[in-house]
Amino acid sequence: MRLVDPYQIEATGLSEWNRHSLAYARHAACAIGNVATRLRLLDTGEHLMPVSVNEGGERADNSYVVSPLTTYTGYADYEIGQLGRPWLAAPLRRLVRGVSGWLEQARIDRIVQVNNWLLSTNLYPFSWDGTDLPAITRLLVDAYPDHAIGFRSLNRHSNAGLITQLEALGYLAIPSRQVYLFDGSSGSGAAYLRRRDSRRDTRLLARTGYVQVPGEALADADYPRLEQLYNLLYLKKYCPLNPHFSSDWMRVGQRDGWLRLTALRSPAGQIDAVLGWVDNEIILTTPVVGYDTSLPQKLGLYRLISQISLEEAAKRRGLLNMSAGAANFKRMRGGQPEIEYSLVLVNHLPRERQRIWRVLGSLLHAVGVPIMTKLKL
Repeated sequence: MRLVDPYQIEATGLSEWNRHSLAYARHAACAIGNVATRLRLLDTGEHLMPVSVNEGGERADNSYVVSPLTTYTGYADYEIGQLGRPWLAAPLRRLVRGVSGWLEQARIDRIVQVNNWLLSTNLYPFSWDGTDLPAITRLLVDAYPDHAIGFRSLNRHSNAGLITQLEALGYLAIPSRQVYLFDGSSGSGAAYLRRRDSRRDTRLLARTGYVQVPGEALADADYPRLEQLYNLLYLKKYCPLNPHFSSDWMRVGQRDGWLRLTALRSPAGQIDAVLGWVDNEIILTTPVVGYDTSLPQKLGLYRLISQISLEEAAKRRGLLNMSAGAANFKRMRGGQPEIEYSLVLVNHLPRERQRIWRVLGSLLHAVGVPIMTKLKL
């Protein structure tokens, strides 16, 4: 068990997961425009996992994928503004802005996060049973005694065993958001494919004039367009605190195999949409989704790339974690909601910093989770 610089690991003879982890830790962080962190590699002897290390205060707009402060203040403030319920948004905004300075003063961003791929949804090694979590925890607390220790992107459907083990070690389950899962284990008979909206999207995909272009067929000159499409959706239409995946990040991911891209090219030869997924053998998630938002909605570009991802999950007989956002769209296609958590260890920190994490967790359980559940966010 050790924590190392990625360049200290020999790249030959590795499993697919470990090969991808090594490639990611070596090349990815510097290619995400609004992420400031330091990546190290956790070597358990069986698995390699990227570990993000933050001191706090790296940049004011640090993306939520490394910054709990952004997650629970800046991004939360943005999401509250999208509720469309002024009577609820006003008091929630006052609450968020009221605790913002308190969380910053408590150095909530001084944190080490295990298996952090800097994605909206991190996937964990499918073969990992978590029995080495006590050793991992001791190693990280010894190495970073003044940092919180965290694991992002855990939900009770996919990660029940890990959550139970982490809670037994004293980790706090801090709610973060509601994600949507699609079970493709029945293949072409998957229930979500039989939903009315899914059937409509199947027909749209069958008759569209767009051609699917697999990642290996993309030219270097295509990647700036892919970045533009992602930015149009995730940074401009949604929130600028989402990770800014650059064209270089996408190109390196496709080249090294930890990201698999598909683009939609129009009959005129223009790429108008992009989809990129990562997987852990059984679970898929799609961190890269983008389309030309200036084009007519009747083209159904978001419907097309969503349907491609749903059919891919069924083809693999896997589980698609479609992350958060566009909740009604996902529910109408059979997405099952699950609350996602970060598991955070703070027992070794000064008492005041512990208290703030515990209060944050209590607030989110008491206020955040009921709102996400009731309003079907």
